[in-house]
Amino acid sequence: MELKIALRNVFRNRRRTAFSLTVIAVGTAVFLFVLAYVGEALLSERLSSACETGAVQVADERLFASQANGYDHLISPELQARVVDLVTKRPGVLGTSLELDFAGLIGDANGSTLVVGRGLTPCDCVPNTTCYAIEGKPISGGDAREAVLGRRLAAKLGVDTGASINIATGTVTGNFSAATVTVVGQVSYSLGTVEEQLGLFPTGFVQHLLKTDGVERILIGLDDLNKAPQFADELRRALAAEGIPLGVRTWQDLSTGYASSQSFYAAFSGLAGISVFALVFFSVVEILTISFLERTREVATTRAFGATRWRVFRGFLLEGAAIGAIGAVIGVVLASVLTLAFNAARITWMPPGSAVPQAIHLSLSLSTALVPLVTVILATVASSVYPAWKNARSSVVKALQAV
Repeated sequence: MELKIALRNVFRNRRRTAFSLTVIAVGTAVFLFVLAYVGEALLSERLSSACETGAVQVADERLFASQANGYDHLISPELQARVVDLVTKRPGVLGTSLELDFAGLIGDANGSTLVVGRGLTPCDCVPNTTCYAIEGKPISGGDAREAVLGRRLAAKLGVDTGASINIATGTVTGNFSAATVTVVGQVSYSLGTVEEQLGLFPTGFVQHLLKTDGVERILIGLDDLNKAPQFADELRRALAAEGIPLGVRTWQDLSTGYASSQSFYAAFSGLAGISVFALVFFSVVEILTISFLERTREVATTRAFGATRWRVFRGFLLEGAAIGAIGAVIGVVLASVLTLAFNAARITWMPPGSAVPQAIHLSLSLSTALVPLVTVILATVASSVYPAWKNARSSVVKALQAV
């Protein structure tokens, strides 16, 4: 009964109610749209960060601490086989990939320059090759003598796809090694300084170039990135139990920029929530104050028939909650329309550290909508506290004499 009366009172003055609902709906829609964008931005950055590193990495602790001397940190084939066998038995693992990096010279008779080579093993389980924006053909597996060069590096050398180029570096024993490869593609990278030196090669070829059968890192793909910390902890204990002297890092550990982005987006979302709360509160409080005070004699009559102050106060709060809930629902519908329009526009962005522009596809869920709903309802209830208290505390006799 009280809810029915509250709903009737909400629509007694349609002009004021329309204004209040408009403010509440717009505030809800904006806040919900912001939360959906922030959630998608963080998801894109997580996927981008884990794309190159894998969900979890296994390597020598000296490599993770940047304290490795030469190539003494490489993982031997025997140790690699033990780790892979241990990993693939665990639930949620999509597979493993191998990485072996080097630094050397790249060029031809016209000149040479520094190259930072990244030996990669293509694997669907760890998209460490497909996460690059490659023009041409991506590197293949095995020990094929092919390379994908950074666009700026290729431009500096004056080579195009299909050209042959020489690679020279030191082997794991300190001897000189060189080979000729075919440029099969060019890669874009978010950092220009990296693009000027980056070269992608098959892991097998890099092993042949360095005269080794070891690798630097074992990349692990998981079906859920959120499980990476728990998986890493369990894997550390398993490696220790097997006497395998290797360290474990998650994509979060290796992507230090993600924590900064997460803090920024959290602050951004919080500021948006505070702004929406303040907008709704100060816009609605004046309207509710006028509306409640206009019903002073009505309240006094109700009190004269035995209604308690608490019942009057509760009724006004219920009105505030009702108008907040109605406006919030309208806001969710409005946000859904905005989201559909935004997705139809197919807007893309480049997450920090990403090599590939990613489409922003916003999606709304009940959990995402819950925070704006609660925020605006609390704001309208808070805005009705003072006028409700003032009316409930008014003298019955004086209120009945009011014009």
